[in-house]
Amino acid sequence: MGGAAPRPSLLFTVCKRPSSSTKAIWQNTSRQRKNIGAVFAATAASGVVGYSVYTRHVRREKLSTLTPARESALLAPSCVDNDTSSSRGASPKYDVASLIETITRASLVGSTKSVKDELDALRKWHIDRGYNGGLVVRDLTRPLFRLDVFHNSETTNSNENSNNSDDNNKQLMDSNIGHNMNQRECYYMYYEIHSNGETRQQIFCRGTTLFSDVLTCLQTWFEYDRELGCRIHHGFNEHANRIVDDVIPLLVPPNDKSTVEVCGHSLGGAVAMLVAIKLRKRGYHVSKVTSVGGPRFCRGLEEREVLEQYLPDRTIRIEDDMDLVTYLPPQGVGVGDKIWLVSDYINGTKKNEAFMLSREWMETEMSEFTESVWLNLRLLESLRKQHVTHRVRTYATKLKQIYEEFSDDDNA
Repeated sequence: MGGAAPRPSLLFTVCKRPSSSTKAIWQNTSRQRKNIGAVFAATAASGVVGYSVYTRHVRREKLSTLTPARESALLAPSCVDNDTSSSRGASPKYDVASLIETITRASLVGSTKSVKDELDALRKWHIDRGYNGGLVVRDLTRPLFRLDVFHNSETTNSNENSNNSDDNNKQLMDSNIGHNMNQRECYYMYYEIHSNGETRQQIFCRGTTLFSDVLTCLQTWFEYDRELGCRIHHGFNEHANRIVDDVIPLLVPPNDKSTVEVCGHSLGGAVAMLVAIKLRKRGYHVSKVTSVGGPRFCRGLEEREVLEQYLPDRTIRIEDDMDLVTYLPPQGVGVGDKIWLVSDYINGTKKNEAFMLSREWMETEMSEFTESVWLNLRLLESLRKQHVTHRVRTYATKLKQIYEEFSDDDNA
């Protein structure tokens, strides 16, 4: 009936060993690919090195055109020297001694195992240095007053359910109290009330300490804030909102005799700026804002222009060119006056230098290079020194060098 069935052996394809010529072709192809990869890697490395050399050359040329901080009319060595500094032109807005004291106070938090110990350490530090006002330490995981989050609206209709809800809330609060003793405080406030009715209130925002703080920093998308009318770093904005909502019940209501000052380091630096902006937007007299080693929190130049109008005249950020945090996120921009601590070859000499850059100058095209990540970031060097460079102690040491340079100039 049909043809004979095919032999089973014919149903399979016999794989023959490649000939010597085929092996040679494969080896040559593999060798060529390796050569192409090596050439590509060498070209890429040369490009990176060439770009690095070029950017450093451009950067050093531009640095030579900046005026050192000790020659700036905006800066004085201390409060008592303001009259001397004003002879150079305008009255100074900042003095180095006060800046050192302020950023040191911002670094006092996050060093003990409980909020109570933190408060005792803060109190001792302030009393030893003649600060006789009051202190409040907040960790934000325990509400200052009863919050709606602890109230179950579904059980408020009956007394029995309401009592059960209150018991549940109390248990939740008690469990939080035990848990929070191992947490780090979020901010502390120092205040002085004088006999003439004047009140001075200072808020110090803690830097990155907990893992949750790292997550806050990583929320780098910019979202529109209806209160401020511009796009803000999501993580920093949420953190600032929590502090503002928590601190307002502690502040004296806005009046002509009460002032608020805000300072922070690292994450706290960006948050301090936002807290100051939001408080000023709500009518509080914010007189001074200081950020040290803080990241960037607004999206671009338009956002910076919007935020600048809510910041007081004495708004300053202190940044080190070797501190990676001050360049993050790369698409963001900074606000306020800037003390820029630089370590590089300036006019052919390797040295540490500080430049005082006013917010008016920062709005000009000449200032673009001072904010450029790609022109200023030296990644390998910064990574190697980051654990030291980002410390408040390092910033304070470099500011002390500026103070000493003032003294040397006066003696000369």
